[in-house]
Amino acid sequence: MTDRLTLKLDIRPNDIGVRQVNVRSSLVVANFVAEIKDKFNLDGNLQLRLGDSGEILNPDNPLEKAGAVEGGVLVCTRIVEATGTLDEIQRGVREPFGETFQRVYLSEQRTLTEYDLAWQPAIVGRRDHNDPSNNRLLAADLEDIEDLPTVSRHHACITMKGGSFFIETIQARNPTYLDGLRLEQGLLYPLSAGSSVQVGRVSLTFHIIS
Repeated sequence: MTDRLTLKLDIRPNDIGVRQVNVRSSLVVANFVAEIKDKFNLDGNLQLRLGDSGEILNPDNPLEKAGAVEGGVLVCTRIVEATGTLDEIQRGVREPFGETFQRVYLSEQRTLTEYDLAWQPAIVGRRDHNDPSNNRLLAADLEDIEDLPTVSRHHACITMKGGSFFIETIQARNPTYLDGLRLEQGLLYPLSAGSSVQVGRVSLTFHIIS
C-alpha cells in the first residue's frame, strides 16, 4: 500500500487552474493549504473541498482521513467572509472619503472620460432607468461608453477603510479585473493610484489626488 496520493488540485484563486500533485496521504490538510499558498504566492484564507460540490476538508485531519483518494479532485477556494459592502449599498448612505484627498476619480482609457468618486460606497456600473432609487450610490455611470452593454448596473464598488482604498466586484455574471486579475465575489482587493480596472469590456484607471 502506497503512502502517497496523486491528486488533481483545482486552484480557483487567481485563476491558477488544475495542477496534478503527488503528496503524502498523511499530510495534514492545513499544512497542505500552507504549501499551496507558499508555492503559488496566494494570500488570504483558503480551504479545500472534495470536488465542486463536496464537503470541506477538516484542516486538522490528514488527507487520507479527510476523504482524499487516489486520482481524486480537490478544489481550493478562498474562505469568503462578509465584507459589509452589500449592507452599505442597501442602506444607501453616501459617506465622504475624507478631507485627505482633493480628488478621487476614474478615467475611461479609450475616451478619457473622467468620473469623480465623491462618496462611498462608490458604485461603478450603469444607471437603472426603471428604478432611479438604485442610482443613489452610482458614482461612475458607464451607460454611454458602450453600445452593447457588458457592464452590470451594480458591477463593482470602491470603498475606503483605514485610509486605504479597496475594490470589490458585487455581481458574478460579468467579470471585474484589477490589473489583469479577475476578482472573486465577496472579497476586498487593495486599490492603488494608477491601477487598471476592467468592468465588462470597459477599461478604467484609478486616480487619487491628495
